[in-house]
Order: sequence, then C-alpha cells, then structure tokens
Amino acid sequence: MTERKILLVDDVDYTRQLLRNNIMAICQSGKIRNKNFTFYNAGKASAAMDLFSMQLPGMVFLDIELPDASGLELLKKFKKLKPDCFIVMVSGVSTLNNVKQSIADGAASFIAKPFTGDKILAALRLYERYLAQ
Repeated sequence: MTERKILLVDDVDYTRQLLRNNIMAICQSGKIRNKNFTFYNAGKASAAMDLFSMQLPGMVFLDIELPDASGLELLKKFKKLKPDCFIVMVSGVSTLNNVKQSIADGAASFIAKPFTGDKILAALRLYERYLAQ
C-alpha cells in the first residue's frame, strides 16, 4: 500500500503526540493493512490550513476548539479543497450539536476526548474501508 498523509490538528501538543503514537502502535500491531503514514502537525487553524493546502492529506484528525478558529469552520474549508478527504473530529466538547454539525459538514467520524486506542483503531479501519471503495 502506498504512503498516506495524516494531518493532526489540536492546540494541545500532547494530544497530537498521543494521536500519532496510537496510530503508529496500531500500524505496528498489524491491526490495519496500511503501515506507512507521514504525519503533519498543527496547533492552530491557520497552520492547519497552510499544511492542508500544501500536502492535501488523505486523513485529518481535527479538534473543534482551536485558539484562532473553529474546527467546524476548518472542516468545511478542508472538504471544499479536497472533498474526498477523510476527516475525524476529535473534541472534548462532544455535544450532540457538535457531533451532528460535524457529520452534516462532511466529517467521517467523531471521537470524544479523552479518546482510547480502540476509538483510533475504529477510525483507521473506517478509513481503510473508505479507501477500498
């Protein structure tokens, strides 16, 4: 399988590291087929937009609460630039409204913080099924 790009967007560096470490551990465990990911990190919406525009990743883990913009607004911009991008919203503010809005705006999944490795694995398996279509 070819290399895939993942953009991790969260204002907390530790959360981005935790996401990356979980994804890498899942890849090494053999629980998913793809084992080659290149990671890009952003702590602000502005940096995320720049990275997204330059790299056009296939998958994004996107926080809703960012210091300079809403992740929900960023979701819309990402989907406009690359409609087939697989976006997983990750938020500590998992209100019904946020979940509904995320899915309505094109997110493929929503993970509430604090997340578990099983939730990340489920998102990665959804991504693999999406790619196989």
